Amino acid sequence: MTLMKEHLKVLVDLLTKNDLKALLQHYLASNESENVVQLAFMFQQAQTQLTHFEFYQELVTKLIGSKTLPIAVISKISSNDTLSFFTPALQLEENFTTRDDRQRNVLHYLFVGKQLTEKDQSPPFNYIRSMMLFETNETLRTALCQRDNNNFTPLEAYLTINKNFTPLPAHELIALFALIEIESKQQAVVEGNYQVVVQAVNKLFHNQKQIINSELQRLILIAAYYERTIEHVVNDVL
Repeated sequence: MTLMKEHLKVLVDLLTKNDLKALLQHYLASNESENVVQLAFMFQQAQTQLTHFEFYQELVTKLIGSKTLPIAVISKISSNDTLSFFTPALQLEENFTTRDDRQRNVLHYLFVGKQLTEKDQSPPFNYIRSMMLFETNETLRTALCQRDNNNFTPLEAYLTINKNFTPLPAHELIALFALIEIESKQQAVVEGNYQVVVQAVNKLFHNQKQIINSELQRLILIAAYYERTIEHVVNDVL
């Protein structure tokens, strides 16, 4: 068993003593890589001790607010559970628009998803859309339009990279169409990305032995995003 790092032992000790003032000072004195481990530990505690979820969420929000969002945390927020936990912290200091060395923000990682597994979740399109509708969060609209090193917005990253071709539930699909509309009102698509997307999707389809036809939801979404007919997209993917 790997021994617990000293900085984490100190964190656990201070949590046990409920000495939050000293815990804050310890977090501030720790380096960024240590902060990432500390935040991950508190997330895991919140998941295993649901009665203490709000306590850990408020604590993590305070800690991130006292410093800055560690860049390495951005790629870790790639599931509905991590998003739910870190949302208050992401709403601080425009953290939704903070980007890593791949120029990706949290939305990129949420929409790309993880490796294909039986437990894959749909990206939280409805959750993000709801925050845009019911909260004053212009930062989210900005994040939706940010481009990574591949020149992809988060939605383009989903269309191109996400390997889960299971049709989205109705509420997520409706929310995704709404996000496409929100983005289109803020900026035009990069036409040159279209061929890159269809080539990448063609490869994913073949790897999964998908039968390509006009009923595939991913192709319908590509058609909607780039304002092509579904027939056009199908022909280009074949």
